[in-house]
Amino acid sequence: MSQAGQHGSQGLARSWAGLFLLLLGCSGGGDPTGAGEVSSWPEGTVLVCAGDPIRADEVDPIAEALKPLGPKFTQPHLRRLALTNVRLPLAAGRAQGGKERRNQAYRDAEASYHSLIEAVHAEENDSGVLTEGSQDSLGVPLWVLIQGLELDVWTGPSELPGQFVLVKLVGRNESSQAQREQFAVRVLAFPYVDDPPSLAREALRSTLVVVDEDWEPLVPGYWRYQMGTAGDSRE
Repeated sequence: MSQAGQHGSQGLARSWAGLFLLLLGCSGGGDPTGAGEVSSWPEGTVLVCAGDPIRADEVDPIAEALKPLGPKFTQPHLRRLALTNVRLPLAAGRAQGGKERRNQAYRDAEASYHSLIEAVHAEENDSGVLTEGSQDSLGVPLWVLIQGLELDVWTGPSELPGQFVLVKLVGRNESSQAQREQFAVRVLAFPYVDDPPSLAREALRSTLVVVDEDWEPLVPGYWRYQMGTAGDSRE
């Protein structure tokens, strides 16, 4: 994003916070064990991974955020990237962590956030783990989250695969190529699985139900083969 774009950074930050709250609030998130009945799937569900309903309006904002990585990428390909890098691992994490552990992680993140925004001492600036690098080293979920964030402002709890995080963008070195742009980010993580980075692999072991057949090709063939693919069983 250009320097000129910083004038609208607060609005953009609210937009990205809204995106991850949307993921946080989807019906499958309320029952990450995947025990929900098929009839409970919300309107607009296109896929169900590990019992977690996935809606198009969750995937498309992530796909839109990924556009700078490939301006010529088609919408189906961007949706595919959003699914495999963010939304399917998120579902796998919810199933693995379980409702109680996930809810506790959220409460811990929320309490820490309130402490951070109420603090006025300089030493609070060193909270969290400093993470630096480009999209490759940050990973797609975190890279998507920090797009448009205002500098030196902590975000509220956001859900990444297997964890809630508080994030503060402390620096960026812009590049004409989104893949090469460098970021410095402080991250406070509240995991609800033991190994969040493993969730892309764990997603391959999850169940996948196709509710909207137009979305089936958006899951790579290898993923569908590993996960097993079932059609929507609703009458």
